[in-house]
Amino acid sequence: MKKILKHVSIITFIIICGIIILGQVEPNPNTIEMNTMDIICYSCGRGENPENTIKGIEHCLTVNPNWRIEMDVQISADEHLVLFHDYGTKRTTGQDKRINELKLKEIKEMNAGYNFKNNGNYPYRLSPIRIPELIEVFKKFPKAKLLLDIHTNHPKVVAILIQLIETEFKGGDFIIGSEYDEIIKLLKSERSNWKYGVPEKEAKKMLYSSFLYLDGLFPIQSDILMLPKKYGNINVLSKRVINHAKKRQIPIWAWMYEGKYVKTVESKKEMEVLNKMGIEGIFTEYPEKFFNELQ
Repeated sequence: MKKILKHVSIITFIIICGIIILGQVEPNPNTIEMNTMDIICYSCGRGENPENTIKGIEHCLTVNPNWRIEMDVQISADEHLVLFHDYGTKRTTGQDKRINELKLKEIKEMNAGYNFKNNGNYPYRLSPIRIPELIEVFKKFPKAKLLLDIHTNHPKVVAILIQLIETEFKGGDFIIGSEYDEIIKLLKSERSNWKYGVPEKEAKKMLYSSFLYLDGLFPIQSDILMLPKKYGNINVLSKRVINHAKKRQIPIWAWMYEGKYVKTVESKKEMEVLNKMGIEGIFTEYPEKFFNELQ
């Protein structure tokens, strides 16, 4: 989901830049009420708590239990599903290792909040916070609305995830996303009735073809389109892309920017911009700040 456009080529950029200038988004006549928009806590609200942690989930639910919580899923060397974004562990834990090469016991000894910074301080360096298993989330938060972003292409993740959901989160409210098309394809083949975010290749085909006015050849096959408003200097959410999704009754969930960094929706003004475009859901990494501004 978060790397959908990372391989945009120079040739593609040259072809589409002229079309994009003519395709700037105007207010959508089908604008929905803002209070009906889906709000998703990005990486368990990583701007206010360490990302992908129980503490982050609890905070998101305290702010608003009706908001969905996005979390990233990786697999350990001994085949346990854990909440973690990167393959490398250094960015969050300070330890330069690979999450998929570590056993669960080793992962639980790491500090998920080591590099979390708040007002110039690192509050969790002396009070470590651990990396949770996905099964813990299911057991502790059975009523939570979840967005599970699978960040591994390990084929065994499919069977393990299905078993976990059906034994520990049966009847729960969840959506599955992944940048790996093969993972979504395998999951769909086993559980076609589940809800899925559009994976990377499927989204690229639709996006590239929409810039060339050929998107009818590559219709979206999944349930929700998740995209940044802009990728670098490229306007991703063009009027044509939005109309493609609207025509097929597929909701769009968006964040503001992706490139060298990711910027989610942080203000009511930004939410209003997306709302006027006809976007149905937004991602924010600052749930409490955002909630207070909406009041």
